[in-house]
Amino acid sequence: MKDFQLRNDTKLLFRNDPARDLQELAAGKKALFVYGGGSVKKNGCYDDVKDAIAKSGGTLYEAGGSSRERAAVEEGIRMAKENQVDLVIGAGGAGVMDCAKLIAFGACHTEDLWDFVKGKKNPYGLKKLPLLLIPTYPSSGSEYGLGAVSVDSRTGDFGTAYGIAADYAVLAPKYSLSLGQEMTAYTGLVTLVQLSASTIGDKNPISYDVGISVIRNVLKATRQLKEHPDDLDARGIILYGASIATSGRLGIGKEENYSYDIYEAEFIPEALFSASYRKSLTTLFPRFLKAMAAYHGEEIRAYFKDAFGYEGSVEESADRMVRLFEELGIDMYFDGDADEAKIRQVPAETVLKQEEVISMVKACMR
Repeated sequence: MKDFQLRNDTKLLFRNDPARDLQELAAGKKALFVYGGGSVKKNGCYDDVKDAIAKSGGTLYEAGGSSRERAAVEEGIRMAKENQVDLVIGAGGAGVMDCAKLIAFGACHTEDLWDFVKGKKNPYGLKKLPLLLIPTYPSSGSEYGLGAVSVDSRTGDFGTAYGIAADYAVLAPKYSLSLGQEMTAYTGLVTLVQLSASTIGDKNPISYDVGISVIRNVLKATRQLKEHPDDLDARGIILYGASIATSGRLGIGKEENYSYDIYEAEFIPEALFSASYRKSLTTLFPRFLKAMAAYHGEEIRAYFKDAFGYEGSVEESADRMVRLFEELGIDMYFDGDADEAKIRQVPAETVLKQEEVISMVKACMR
């Protein structure tokens, strides 16, 4: 069996009603509440956090409108230092949670945070403020993962600080009830893709079987939510699945990391068509598996059979996956100009040849 290490940086709290935990974690603290738009106020998370801090004798500072933007992160760090906060709470999707991670870390350091974002320095194990994350758009798994992405629209630069973990993550299914049908479908399917990237090619039978089981249950929950969007049990399965995808407990027997190339490839539609991460990842994934099957056909066929019951060629299975995702409520094609010269200009570090990448992107065009 291949060497591996399981990490336990984050305490995961699955709660139907997190009020008591929020009060205990925020008791007497100066808390900076990092959130994005108005969704936290629609789903009840904002009121729960605000009430918990008030009842526990803490002080609330708000960093609303936060995002992965470098300017937003720097403003949050300034607020944290100026008010001498001793707890950062981030609630929202991946962008907000990544912002909260970078604020909690950056508030404790005078060095240029961008050195960590660009990978010049490693933040793992270094001091940060206590950090609590609450996903209200489940799919990214940022609450349990170590990565924190930031972008600078002013320069077009971006990067990932890898090694910042939350101390606590609160998973409350009710906070995703405000999502519409399409966004709910994306929570399940993005989670499914991320789980698949961790599972494909895993040689450890235990973690591979766990990955397949979680994939199948997330797919079942996504189907359930299409018909019954208020099903909190199904929402809880997707929440848990998203966290497991980034927990470091899957893929522990991988000998090659080719399936993670999807995260490089998905940036191409983002750059070409201004597509969202969720749209790029899910639309590209079946076509990515087709392309990668030229090198790893046996493992990808096994994945399709074990996770979906699909047998036959990878091409046939990938086409079935496209139809499945469409049936569950998402659009699986891009509109725009798939100009080959423009595709070649987008940096994507993948083992696939450039001609294969171009063919993959073109297969996604309407």
